[in-house]
Amino acid sequence: MKTISKVTGALMIAALFAFSVAAQAPAKPTPTPKPAKAAKPMPTPKADADIQADIQKGLAANAKLKAEPITVSVAGGVATFAGTVKNTGNKNAVPGIAKKAGAKSTVNNITVEAPPKKK
Repeated sequence: MKTISKVTGALMIAALFAFSVAAQAPAKPTPTPKPAKAAKPMPTPKADADIQADIQKGLAANAKLKAEPITVSVAGGVATFAGTVKNTGNKNAVPGIAKKAGAKSTVNNITVEAPPKKK
């Protein structure tokens, strides 16, 4: 019985010692919060006339599109294209030029010429 009491007492002392050591362990330092990034100012939207002029410059600078009879109008940042082109590649190149010029979206009403009939 004395042995059990000694073992129980020793276990209690060991447990108290373990808890006291754990309580004295240094706490992990809390990370310093990073300062919030400043929001980038929104760019001033371009005027419709400026967008249209930039699109026309882009069409003229493109070797495949400069000879195509494409018209463009811009209203509310939306570029609308009309005309007839030789192939779908030329038709599909137009919205990219408009986006680079600052258009919010595009309406592509361009038609593709039918290939000449073979005899």
